[in-house]
Amino acid sequence: MYGALKSRVPVNLVALLKIRDPRSKDTVRRVAGVQLLTPVNSGCLSDLHGLVTVQIREDTEGFTIVDIGTILGLAHLMPEEDW
Repeated sequence: MYGALKSRVPVNLVALLKIRDPRSKDTVRRVAGVQLLTPVNSGCLSDLHGLVTVQIREDTEGFTIVDIGTILGLAHLMPEEDW
């Protein structure tokens, strides 16, 4: 699933947040606001530039909050219309 992405879901990073519980100063959560993307062509590499092409998912509104620990790595993604 998702070809070259090896079953990883591509996202666009919107924000990094550190949330502290006011009742307990020891409780801190580090989260990220991300916008879900969908790989085009099942995540196969493009013949044109050798990269995976992605697009914004139409079934999600705004962004999703995830724990920073679930982010597996960095990716540098650029919309195809900017080429």
